[in-house]
Amino acid sequence: MNNLRKPISPVLSAVILAATIIAVGVIVLMWISGHSSMVIRQSQIDLIRSEKAAKENLVIVHAIYDADGNKVIIYLINMGHDRVFLGPIRIPEIRSANYEDIFTPGGIWFNPYTVYVNDTDNVFPEMVEFKVGGFPEYLENLDIRDYTQIPEDKREVMRAYSLKPYNTVGYYRVEIPVTLSTGVTYSVEIWSLVPIQNKLYLCKLYATQITT
Repeated sequence: MNNLRKPISPVLSAVILAATIIAVGVIVLMWISGHSSMVIRQSQIDLIRSEKAAKENLVIVHAIYDADGNKVIIYLINMGHDRVFLGPIRIPEIRSANYEDIFTPGGIWFNPYTVYVNDTDNVFPEMVEFKVGGFPEYLENLDIRDYTQIPEDKREVMRAYSLKPYNTVGYYRVEIPVTLSTGVTYSVEIWSLVPIQNKLYLCKLYATQITT
């Protein structure tokens, strides 16, 4: 009896090899897809937690319009244990072609606003700079329709004031230089920056109202 096995034909070998490669590729793709989904889900969870913490920690004590000084003044307290990164501030009702309604730390995008520690005029919280991870998202959130008005070298970065907890520094005084009309109610949107996994998210914390 001849116990020798017939050799596998080259064609069959090629088919088996191709099937093996495809199977391994499918497994790898499934693993990558599953891993990516886990990362996305985790980043979403982190974002929700960070946004919730920022909303719970940062408290607006008072907001007024100083007609003599032509500025909106907002008093803030960070009641949490971690820093809150204060980003853009909007007053939608004064929107114009040159985006007069958007104020950013140091005026990095459009118009500037300043934050002071307590009632001082020369003590400021730390200003930090982040790399923007989702520029189109910023445009949508801040209702920016013409991004070319943002300096090209500034489109990929955003600054924020790093606000320490109340038991460390006390309260903060935000001053927004703007001229408002008398007898009108304006909304003021306060946005926070949340850095998660090398991407910077923009979260709206509050929208308070001021009547002049």
